Amino acid sequence: MLKKLIEPLQKVLLSKKLCPACTRSLDDQKNREIRNHGTERVTCECGRIYIYDRNLDSYRRALFDEI
Repeated sequence: MLKKLIEPLQKVLLSKKLCPACTRSLDDQKNREIRNHGTERVTCECGRIYIYDRNLDSYRRALFDEI
């Protein structure tokens, strides 16, 4: 039940290009790794890993096989 309350807030933060864990800007992160198909692997200062899609200009949490 708690997950249903937190998930919409996390989606809003990601759409604003902020890390849902620490609310730092994901665009300002220096730890980036260019991947295939126009994506980048971005590691936030708090340790969470995100995938940035340049075509869609959006972030999402990385899956286990992408780490």
